[in-house]
Formats: sequence, structure tokens, C-alpha cells
Amino acid sequence: MTTSPTVSVIIPAYNRAATIHRAIRTVLAQTFADYELIVVDDASSDPTRETVQKIPDGRVKLIVHEKNRGAAAARNSGMKAAAGKYIAWLDSDDEWLPLKLEAQLSALRKAPGEVKACYCAYERVENDQSVVYIPRSKDARSLYLTCDLGPGSTLLFERAVLDTVGFLDETLTRYEDAEWLLRYCSRYRLIGVDEPLARVHDASRPSAEEVERAARAFIARISPGLRSYGVFRRVAISRRWMDVASYFALEHRPGRMLLYVCKALWVYPFQPAEAWAWLVNNWFEIKIGRWLFKWKRQV
Repeated sequence: MTTSPTVSVIIPAYNRAATIHRAIRTVLAQTFADYELIVVDDASSDPTRETVQKIPDGRVKLIVHEKNRGAAAARNSGMKAAAGKYIAWLDSDDEWLPLKLEAQLSALRKAPGEVKACYCAYERVENDQSVVYIPRSKDARSLYLTCDLGPGSTLLFERAVLDTVGFLDETLTRYEDAEWLLRYCSRYRLIGVDEPLARVHDASRPSAEEVERAARAFIARISPGLRSYGVFRRVAISRRWMDVASYFALEHRPGRMLLYVCKALWVYPFQPAEAWAWLVNNWFEIKIGRWLFKWKRQV
């Protein structure tokens, strides 16, 4: 008679043959070993699935989508197949440090009953440079402004919350994890571990048009929930437009950048220094924005 694992680890993957083995290896190196690892191959055209199949560990399971359906659908497939009491997400190009599951399970088990999910601090790696982020977005209000939890690779939560919160919105191509967390925070509380337990790699960026489309869809999705927040609704929406502007700045497209800066200022004119710093950072390809972001989270 087999018993269910304590944790189900879900890794969605699309054309990640170059990084999937590294991600899986960091799961297999966990000090807490009572888990299953479900990799969902989202119709990759490279050897992702063959790489997974070669790993000789019975805890590793593979689900294959016949058609590409997106990250949200891949995570949902994994969660629907999960047998564990807890679910942990890991992006296929990221890593965990060995104590990740052990430390977060300990924190959750000691937490009050209204806490059903735990995030952790993490290292963000870009161009071989690493910066430690200690998230501060612990409730719905802060998550409406920005999701700094790195939830794709830091979140551990009780599987039972899916019965009340639901699964990821598969119509969203970005921000799907942030939208899910907003639904979660409408019912439960979050807890965090300030020790860096994950390593998030910033290896590729989406196009500005992709971010633009995703932001429009995300704003439409969250607008009903923002109606009770008064003027804060304007603040939250304006931050999303500034985010879009920063991606157009990265691509050196001043017309589109200024369009979204103007949209943001029209909705709410008082933007924080951090938002302006990211624009400068992306346009001139310097690190003012990163330094400010790091400073704000470590003081």
C-alpha cells in the first residue's frame, strides 16, 4: 500500500532542455525528501521530455501536453495530478537551495490556522550577478501594486486551498501567479521566510508588446476587486502602465514608452522614485533601478 507524499513539486516546462536538469537536480538535493516531482512538458519541440525521462528517480513524474497551452495551464495540469498535502512551484530555469522545503514546511506548520501559504526570500541572478530580494508584498493591497514574491519558484501552499481559491487563470499569459495570489489573499494570510531559499534566473525578457497585452488583460481581471479600494485603485492601475512603459524603454521605443508614462500619470500622477528609476535603468541599460529596488527591501 502506497502513501501519498507530503509535498507535490510542480515544474512547468517549455523548450527548457538546457535548464530542466539543473532545476530537477536542486529538488532532488532537498533535505526534506517526502515529495513527488511532477514535470509538465507543455509540448516542447526540444529534448525537454527526453531529458526528464532519463532521470533515474521514482519520485519524478512526467505529464506531456500535446499542444502548447501556456504556463498557467501547465501548472494546473500538475496541480490536478498532485497527491501531496502541500504544493510547491518551481520554474524550469530556476533553482532551490537544499533547505527550501524543510524550512518552509516548518514555518507553515507553526503558523496560525488562517495561514495556508509560505513564500521565501530569493537570489535573483542576471548576467552572472546575484542580488538577494526579501519580499514585502504580504497582503492583497501590496500585491495589487507589485508582486515581488517570485512566486513561480518560492511559493509553498496547502493543496486544500485550491478548493476555495481555484486554479490559475489560463487566459492570462503573464501575471497569472499574481492574480492567483490576490484570490488567495482575499481568504487567507501569507507567511514568509526571510532566508534566501531559491535562486531565480533572469535569463530572458518578454517583448514589450507581450507585456502590454498581458497588462491589459490583468487590469481587466483585477478591476472588480479594486473597486472597494477608492483612490488606491488608480494607484494600482497606474503602476501597471509604468511597468509597460519600462519594457518599451528597454527596447528604446520612446513613442510607446511616453504613451504609457502619460497613461500612468493620467490615472495617478504621483509615481514613486522606484518607477522612474526603472525607466532610467531600462533606457540607459544601467543599474539605478536595481540598486534602489534592493535598498528598499533590505533596509
